Amino acid sequence: MPILGEQKLVKKLKGGCHQSFTTLFHLYAKKLYNFSYKYTQSHAESEEIVQEVFLKIWNKRETINPKLSFNAFLITIAKNHIFNRIKKEASRRQYRNQIEHAELVTNETESKVIFADLEQIAKSKIEDLPPKRKQIFLLRRDSGMSVKEIAQKLGIAESTVENQMNKAIKTLKTNLSKFS
Repeated sequence: MPILGEQKLVKKLKGGCHQSFTTLFHLYAKKLYNFSYKYTQSHAESEEIVQEVFLKIWNKRETINPKLSFNAFLITIAKNHIFNRIKKEASRRQYRNQIEHAELVTNETESKVIFADLEQIAKSKIEDLPPKRKQIFLLRRDSGMSVKEIAQKLGIAESTVENQMNKAIKTLKTNLSKFS
């Protein structure tokens, strides 16, 4: 059961008395702050909740029942406010995670497309190499043959294989550098 003095303050508040509102604020703000802090663990959020609850009290003052406990009324409003904040934050986090996942998938897809395009360009540039240089490059890259093995297979000097590989790589780097 509410205190008699509290009932008078709430009746005056209901009538629009600013002084009663200020008095009730000073009586309950710290208690409401401590209650909010238990849930939020944030000083700033707890202070904001106190302000928002008392703003709601002022805006809905005509509907307050002075015969009921003002303290219980405040705590109920604060609980609802805190739980609504928690729900909103959970929704925001879930939405953020969905966006990040979508961006990751998009970036991954975009990277695959870019890689496929670059691979096509590289194949085209390899095709443009002189025939013998192209053959040496492909034997080394695709077949994994050593310089010595390529030289033996083609009946040329190892230095020629190395020279042609270096020229092929230099040509490809020059041609592909404009795409990176």
